Formats: sequence, C-alpha cells, structure tokens
Amino acid sequence: PDVLPYDLATPLFSDYALKLRTAWMPKGSPASYTETDSFDFPVGSILSKTFYYPRSADGSLLLTEEDPGLEAGGKLDLDRVRLLETRLLVRQEQGWQALPYIWNESQDEATLQITGAIERITARDASGQQEQFPYIVPNRNECAGCHALNEASGQLQAIGPSARNLNKTYAHYPEGAASQLETWEARGFLQGLPAPSRIPRDPLWEPGVRDQLEYRARAWLDVNCGHCHRPAGAGATSGLYLHRAETSMVRLGQCKPPIAAGRGTGGNRYSIVPGDPDASILAYRIASRDPGILMPELGRTLVQESGLELIRDWIAALPGEC
Repeated sequence: PDVLPYDLATPLFSDYALKLRTAWMPKGSPASYTETDSFDFPVGSILSKTFYYPRSADGSLLLTEEDPGLEAGGKLDLDRVRLLETRLLVRQEQGWQALPYIWNESQDEATLQITGAIERITARDASGQQEQFPYIVPNRNECAGCHALNEASGQLQAIGPSARNLNKTYAHYPEGAASQLETWEARGFLQGLPAPSRIPRDPLWEPGVRDQLEYRARAWLDVNCGHCHRPAGAGATSGLYLHRAETSMVRLGQCKPPIAAGRGTGGNRYSIVPGDPDASILAYRIASRDPGILMPELGRTLVQESGLELIRDWIAALPGEC
C-alpha cells in the first residue's frame, strides 16, 4: 500500500514493451521538486519499472501502444500480460544502484540477473503480422549507458520522473483519476511543488497526433535520445544535443555534418536537412534496425513507427536550407 504507481506523459520506447512504474520513499523523506531533469530523491528511494507485453484472446503477444492489462491501483491482470523483467533503481548513500530482475514463466517470481539476458520474442504487430526479435535485458553496466547523464562521473541518475513528464493525470489510482504531482505531494513523496501554472508539461504521447509538431518532436527526442545527446553525456562528442534544454538548431542537427558516424550516415551529409527527412541522418538512424546504425543504440531492436513518423513530419515542416 505504500508503493505509488505512476506513468509518464512521453515515455521511452522499448520495443513496444509496456511498463508499470512505481515509486517508494521512506516515510518522512520526500523527493525535492526541481524544474529540470529528475527530482532529487532521498536515500532509500526505490523506483521500479516492470516491462510486459499484452496477450490477445488466443494467448499471442501483441506489439501495441495501448495498454489493456492495467487495472485500478496500478495492478496488472496477469492472465492478459506476459511479464518480462522488473528493473529497480535504488537510491543508496553512494548514489543510485540498478538491479534488473527477470520473471519466470509462471510469473510468480523474478530473479536478480546482474549479467542481463536476451529473450526471443514472437509477437503480432498492429497489422497482424508476426514479428520475431531479441528482447534485451541490459546488464547492470549497460544501465549506465542511459542513466549516467554525466559520462565523466559515471553516476547513475533517475531519468523519467521529472516535473514535465509527471505533470499529467494518472487514471489508475484506486480512488480514481487524479493529478500525479498533487498525489505525490499529498502522499508525502514530494516537497516544494509550485503552483500548477509554473510547472512545465510534456505533451501526452498519442500516436497519430500531428498538431504542435515541434513541441511533440522535441519531447520525443528528449526522452529517447537526450540522456546521451547532451553536454557531458555519452553522445556529447558528436556535438548533437537532443535534450529538452537545447535551443540552438545547429546543435539540434540542422545542417550539421556528422563528426564520426561512419556508415550511420546512410550517405547523407547532415543530421537534419530542413524539409527533407529522406536526406536527414537523424531520421535514417531512427528508422534503422541495423545494430551498427540504429539510434538509440540501447533499449530497442524494433522501430517505433509512430515516433519515426513524428520526427519525419517535424523535419519536413522545418524551414530553410543547408
């Protein structure tokens, strides 16, 4: 009863795996509100993220961005889903520790697997086609590939639970839908919450929505790419910065030649060519499933078609020329 489920306005894509997220903090030790990046969590905090695929009536796994298995209270109907893994981030005195657990076939026990794992998945996509792919559970060191926002320090950080990404209604509380941030504050999980008008907000991820292109595209890039492509991040040497705070269109990739992308360029000259997604390296790498080309390079083997379409539409709408 002391664990609080939550979700994100614009979530990270992970090969269409759906996620049940929860937070727990020691009583009397709330997180501190910050306007940018993740909140400042107290020692003892535990964030969990359980990855699963929904099942159809015949038991087949489904690749979908709809969630048919989540019930009131953030509980999962285990007859309608297949659990894959649960990742814990535990805030200790020396920093965050990542702990990946893998679920057994009967879905009644998950075992710590520091070395990670590869699960062969067969699932049906939205068109009814069968897709076979390797679902990758990262080892503990690979967790740092995304969660170490400063590559020099190597310290893990929470990424998802930020003000802008939690600023939404959560539909599955036992008592009904309510504001996540106000619920965190009322539960004693958050202090320093400002007036609602002062809290930034990411767009709600809805595949197919095409209004506010820049707003939505920048949120998608921030969540999926910005943890690496930021100053001091693992992708900083590329000079391509895709985090939310970036304001320079050149650093965002417009008419920017790559530094060392190799065959990842696809023969294209610039990260973003305004008005031409087909000539843009950014769209080419998001569309690829080749391990030596695809971006993000961790956490996916499939292509999020709705995310790719959003980024292509955004590039197509950009004015100017190189």
